Amino acid sequence: MGMFQLNWVKALIGESSIQRDANAVPAVAAAHFAPSPVLLAYATQTGVTEDLANATHEQLLAAGIETELVELNDLDIEKLAATPQALFLTSTTCDGDPPDMAEAFAEERMIDPAPLEHLQYGLLALGDRAYDHFCGFGHALDEWLRACGAKPWFPCIEVDDEDGDALDRWHAQVAALVPKVAAAASPITP
Repeated sequence: MGMFQLNWVKALIGESSIQRDANAVPAVAAAHFAPSPVLLAYATQTGVTEDLANATHEQLLAAGIETELVELNDLDIEKLAATPQALFLTSTTCDGDPPDMAEAFAEERMIDPAPLEHLQYGLLALGDRAYDHFCGFGHALDEWLRACGAKPWFPCIEVDDEDGDALDRWHAQVAALVPKVAAAASPITP
């Protein structure tokens, strides 16, 4: 978790540790997490995405943001329909397929639109550009969420083979959603 935490924590407390470039996703300006818990739903094949979800979970808790960590296959439509804010982290296997931890969700829940007009979300998609359908499942999840009326806080962030710059963009976007009051009141230790 060490490589994921330092830049995110610095962004959370307002220190600019992330170099911005022309390809960086702009930080969210006006949106912030609501007082209700943030759902963190993840699906991994090798464990990397689960590590990122756990790191995001711990860091949001340290900032005073309540979270609920859930494997994507364990998330049903009723729970999702009752959730106002979520962060999705998912990998893609082979040529655009969902990881094992998301197969049931993809096959059973993503076949029809769901009433998610109230949902705001962020999405991190991990993949490998060596495949034709880079981040294919992440893109499919993003398209399904949008088709259900959910509103993204920021564009889907694609990660090619654990690219550090893309992960920094993810952490910066998540940090931008933390209300400054929560960040200022949170005891953060390096």
